[in-house]
Amino acid sequence: MLKKSLLLLLLSTFVLMAGAAFPSGFVVPGGILDTGSLKEGLKGVAYTVVKGDKIVSFPVTVLSVLPSSKTPRSLILIKASGPVIERTGGIAAGMSGSPVFIDGKLIGAIGYGWSFSEHEMGLVTPISEMAEIWNWPDRIPSIDLPGLKLEDPASTDIRVSGTDPSRIEILPDGKASGDLSSPLTGSGYSSRSAKRIEEILGRPVILIPGAAGDSSIPVEYSPVLEPGEAVSVLVAWGDVSLAATGTLTAVSNDGRFLAFAHPFTNRGAVAFPLARAWIHEVVPSLDTPFKIGTPTSIVGTVTQDRPQAIGGLLGQFAPVMDISLNFKDVDSGKVTFKRFKTASDPFMMTKVIPEMVTGLVDNVWGRIGEGSAKITLKIEGGRLAEGWQRTNMFFSSSDLTKNMLSEFTDLVNAVSLNPFSAIAPFGVHIEIEATAEPRVVLIEDVTLSRNIVPPGGSFDVEITLRPYRKDPVVHKLTLRAPKDAEGVCEVVVRGGGIEEPGQDSIMQGWRTIRSLSELLGEFSALETNDEVVGEVRSFRSIRDDPLAMVAEEESQKKLLSQIKQEMIEEGSFKSYRSNYFVEGLLRRMIRVVPE
Repeated sequence: MLKKSLLLLLLSTFVLMAGAAFPSGFVVPGGILDTGSLKEGLKGVAYTVVKGDKIVSFPVTVLSVLPSSKTPRSLILIKASGPVIERTGGIAAGMSGSPVFIDGKLIGAIGYGWSFSEHEMGLVTPISEMAEIWNWPDRIPSIDLPGLKLEDPASTDIRVSGTDPSRIEILPDGKASGDLSSPLTGSGYSSRSAKRIEEILGRPVILIPGAAGDSSIPVEYSPVLEPGEAVSVLVAWGDVSLAATGTLTAVSNDGRFLAFAHPFTNRGAVAFPLARAWIHEVVPSLDTPFKIGTPTSIVGTVTQDRPQAIGGLLGQFAPVMDISLNFKDVDSGKVTFKRFKTASDPFMMTKVIPEMVTGLVDNVWGRIGEGSAKITLKIEGGRLAEGWQRTNMFFSSSDLTKNMLSEFTDLVNAVSLNPFSAIAPFGVHIEIEATAEPRVVLIEDVTLSRNIVPPGGSFDVEITLRPYRKDPVVHKLTLRAPKDAEGVCEVVVRGGGIEEPGQDSIMQGWRTIRSLSELLGEFSALETNDEVVGEVRSFRSIRDDPLAMVAEEESQKKLLSQIKQEMIEEGSFKSYRSNYFVEGLLRRMIRVVPE
């Protein structure tokens, strides 16, 4: 026996002109009807779009009012009927937000229903509770340029759950349970990425193959919308797309709107673009019918994402993130350029964007498997006047795409969520050269020209490298012993990133990173996988040398980039970049003896 679950149906509606006003100043044209005035059997009418952009209506009958100890505090049980409902197979996912009127007065909007049931039954969120979202302040990020103030983005994270229609519970762990709200519609990435995005957002994703397209969705600067129009909340658009389509509920005379009659992601104060939507069709389903829609033009910003509704401002727009991918398939010679934009919400998008890029690479490369790749990541925007970039080499014997984008995920997270300065607008541009061939080189042997050197003395290091299944090649480095070294020292030749020194000064609490420029500097100092590294490590004891102990204490307060630069200047550290992923580590010993 199938268990019935509470279904969140996506919907939203706009209302213009003057009417009943709430304490928040939100005005509903024609007035409202409170739930206390509702009785069983009252007839009403709901408005929505089921094809194209034409608003249609269908009759509804009030059956009961269900109380709740949570938000919303009550839900109105209704039954829909008429030709529109017969055609769609019942109330469809995507009708949430459809306004319901009785005698010309707005009672609320359809927001919930049940799966695997009679789809004519639904739940309406009262308009008085929907308007309560304006009791919270908006927080829209501004462009981060000198002289302009940037507001802190909201980071609240609550979700709707429940299989009992009389209870809507806010879960403390931020995860949805039994949430059957309208699915997100996405395109441009692989099915495995769609599954991960479902897990991140707690919402099902319907993947439409090959449907992504032009990233330049037009903007309407003075939009006029009507109750019942189809609208989409945009997460991403362009060659990668992700959007939730619903119905507009009401518009106040100050340009604020209400929609959906339930949360989108339940994240509180947000800044998601709102767009008009074109409805292609309502797809019948035994589970729940659902709409398939496409955004057509951006008309405003969703600023509130609360348990009882979403709302925002028409004709006002927030910064967005710009993502581009230039992919070269070395084996075929094919070069592909893709670009998309996302909502400016770093706390959420730093989780979603890496999955979108991973899925985009899956599609562009046309395979998932082993290979080698060189990836260049460039970040720009805000106060990064010249931008910042990093190039690295990756190899995987099983899943190259996932492997090479792991560093991309860490870098984007750290930079976009840095505690010093928000970067808005935020641009991330990725260049990838990929091949199915293993571009790997192994450090096979190391020979030193001298075994005994004076402090500060130089010696040659002959490194034998063997590319994968090819003849070995020899490369030479010249290193110097540290001037304060004495006795036995270790010469280490290794691939970049292998046994790389850590940020000891930070890990041990001697200091911290103090600015965005320092943060980027430490990222730049990290070794890359295509480097061949040679270094001299001293084992000199400092217990009986007061001056050495002081020098060591000061050294512990230095960042990794500072220590590395000093070693490069004294000659005890050298590296060069190859066109291979470098594997292996070899050690040799050398004695430092004063002349």
